[in-house]
Amino acid sequence: MRCAITQLILVQMLLIGCAAQPVAVVTDTRSTPDAIPAASAGSYDTNPYLQGRQPVPVDAEHRFAQAQVLLEKEDWQGALQELQALADSYPRLSGISLDLALVYRQLGDAEQAGPWFQRSITDNPGNIGAYNEYGIFLREQGQFAEAEAIYLLALARWEASADTHRNIGILYDLYLGDPQKALQH
Repeated sequence: MRCAITQLILVQMLLIGCAAQPVAVVTDTRSTPDAIPAASAGSYDTNPYLQGRQPVPVDAEHRFAQAQVLLEKEDWQGALQELQALADSYPRLSGISLDLALVYRQLGDAEQAGPWFQRSITDNPGNIGAYNEYGIFLREQGQFAEAEAIYLLALARWEASADTHRNIGILYDLYLGDPQKALQH
């Protein structure tokens, strides 16, 4: 039965145009360390991360790109050092906070990862990728109700987020045993 429900969810996602990506991958989080001001929820079809973008110092962009190279090489310690230095220099850029959270998660340090996820959302409530990654982190920690709450906050910010619908659907189906709610997403 669970396999059939999972297949229905997959078919539904394909029909609405969702890209087939691994559950833990969110594609809109690493393009820039750019922070945007908190704003009301965006329109249905406009990612709030792309609204009201503020210029980012060239130095921050350059150093962030260097950190991305380290992340791609899976040089977690090098990336951690570069990102921490960036966070010290540019404390309000949510992409930096999010990447720090992801590195700490990769290193198995949940105690450090959690606050960085929270900070990335606080610094930029429009960073839907941060909500999704935080929800995945919470799910991995067995904090299913908290993960659901984060996904619902993301959907309140941007109802059209395919990544969020996929992630909350998986949470409902595989972790909370609620196939009816899963099918809604």
